[in-house]
Amino acid sequence: MKALQVPEFATYEEEADFWDHLDTADFMEDDGQWFHFETPCKRAIRVAILPEIAEELSQKAQAQGVSIETLVNTLLIDHIRESTLPN
Repeated sequence: MKALQVPEFATYEEEADFWDHLDTADFMEDDGQWFHFETPCKRAIRVAILPEIAEELSQKAQAQGVSIETLVNTLLIDHIRESTLPN
């Protein structure tokens, strides 16, 4: 493993070019743990929506400039939060 020596840069562009073209593999110890991530097993699910509801959601999403998925997720989150608030 080599030690990384970063030079002095005259400009931001010069520094950006240095980092853009640097292969850091030579400077990292290969302990087999570089890219070990523990992630929860969460997946998106698909839900059937009646065509007339889907059309209305699509129109609202387009009017708001978001995807239908974003709109539906936002509406569901809002509904869940409202229904779990204490009365």
